[in-house]
Amino acid sequence: MKKIIITSLSIICIVTIIIIYQVRKPKNQLNLIIWSSYMPQSVLDDYEKKTGTHVNVNTFSSPDEMIAKVRAVSPGTYDLVVAPGNDVEILEKVGLLDKLDKSKIPNSKNYSKDWLGLSYDKNNTYSLPYLGSYLALAYNKKKVSPISNFSDLLNPKFKNSAVVVSDARAVIDSSFINSDLDVNQLTNENLRNATNFLTALRPNIKALDSDSPHTLLANGEASVGLVYNAEITMAKMTNNNIVGVYPSSGIDLQVDNFMKFKNAKGGKNVEKFINYVESAKVFSSIVKEYPYLNPNEAAWIYLPKSWKTDPMRNLTAQQLQKAQMALDIGSKTRVLDKIWNNFVNQ
Repeated sequence: MKKIIITSLSIICIVTIIIIYQVRKPKNQLNLIIWSSYMPQSVLDDYEKKTGTHVNVNTFSSPDEMIAKVRAVSPGTYDLVVAPGNDVEILEKVGLLDKLDKSKIPNSKNYSKDWLGLSYDKNNTYSLPYLGSYLALAYNKKKVSPISNFSDLLNPKFKNSAVVVSDARAVIDSSFINSDLDVNQLTNENLRNATNFLTALRPNIKALDSDSPHTLLANGEASVGLVYNAEITMAKMTNNNIVGVYPSSGIDLQVDNFMKFKNAKGGKNVEKFINYVESAKVFSSIVKEYPYLNPNEAAWIYLPKSWKTDPMRNLTAQQLQKAQMALDIGSKTRVLDKIWNNFVNQ
């Protein structure tokens, strides 16, 4: 009898837990896959309070990891992705993207026109910008003289002094730009140029770091750097001797984008979420927490005026027009991977 009572109580408890879970479980959900530490939790919590839609966040640390995750699950597992522009091409080619219904995103009017119609999706059929970034130069003015271009990092006086992001495509593209070459033209001559650049750079590298390169700049372990603009801004927050420089030869602009998956189970919530994020006040809070380039023109009224003239936080129309953009290069990626692996293992 005692066993029967205990079993009955156990069943009642389990049923009660299931009922409570079902009651509390949000009816509307959105499954988002995005870079780690790239969307403020406060924004997600606010969105749920206002709409009743819970956002489940899945993260990745590289575009390759994102694509592997997306392809490993059944269609409809993810609703929305935030990833680089060249992934718009990759995902669209394999039929994974759905067109965005911009009539349901009235806040798309908040974008600066300079950030729309970019080469990977000229009509913004499948994508809208989230945040932008580029590899910038950094130096500690207390330790070294000013630098202005990628080639300055090759100076032997910087031996074992540089922190460089561990991003093969971005660093190799910087070598192309340094020689005024097209980042999407992988000719033998251009690849030799990249190899020579990396060979000269290798002795100067103290650390290859994509997780927290700003830390090495801020604490003085690295006196120069080739890192993303936001990392320089973060380093400056704790060390005002750090100076960020927009490279004189130009940049490889990277734009992370919202994209909607086909057969998305939470598809009806995708445009609603994008519209919420792109409201001026909400987006300004994102830029305050993650100091990348801001494509939302309307958000500037909530941001310090000085940020608009800081090239680590904002680019002029001329700089944007001059910027190159890495596009999908298909199987040629393996060639860059080989060059990069040889560089890392030197």
